[in-house]
Amino acid sequence: MNSKKQINWWKWAFITLVLLIVISCGVVLQRATAPVPQAEMSQTTRANDSSLMVELNRKQVNALSANYLDNFLKDNKIKYKFIVGEKYATLVGDTRFLGTKIRFAINFIPERTSQGNILLRAKGLSVGRLNIPIKFVMGYIAKNYNIPKWVSINSKKETVLLDLNRYSKNRQLKYSAQEINMQNGQFKFLITVPEK
Repeated sequence: MNSKKQINWWKWAFITLVLLIVISCGVVLQRATAPVPQAEMSQTTRANDSSLMVELNRKQVNALSANYLDNFLKDNKIKYKFIVGEKYATLVGDTRFLGTKIRFAINFIPERTSQGNILLRAKGLSVGRLNIPIKFVMGYIAKNYNIPKWVSINSKKETVLLDLNRYSKNRQLKYSAQEINMQNGQFKFLITVPEK
């Protein structure tokens, strides 16, 4: 008489399913109670650092931008401006094409990144009456214009990153964007003085 025990597959499938549910619940519980990683800006700011919140209006941001670009482009033949308007932040400049001076303007919508930087998303372009793709103009600007090292132009994504963390890297003050409100013309920045 052959008395082989029959394996009950349903029983083992049920036990495996229960084990998977218990392990999954344990993983979810462990991740839910784990400490949250700190944001990049708070890691660079120590408890002994002194911070100051600065609120600027549109006119003050434009004055700061003009002052910075005047100093940065002092010895350059090609000049451009960055102007914050009521709806857009606009890069305005002149270029030469076949001996003719042509004015261009790119409108951007600024937004604050989680690291305290400013991302400008291209929204519109005007080059006289020409219909030129924004990607082409942004690529041309990136290659031919003197751009600060802390500014990154991504012509494929049609964005410009104003990397305040990189700007602050070798400076005595650390800058971080906290709020950008184009509608109300309010711009808040956190300025931190690291303790030496």
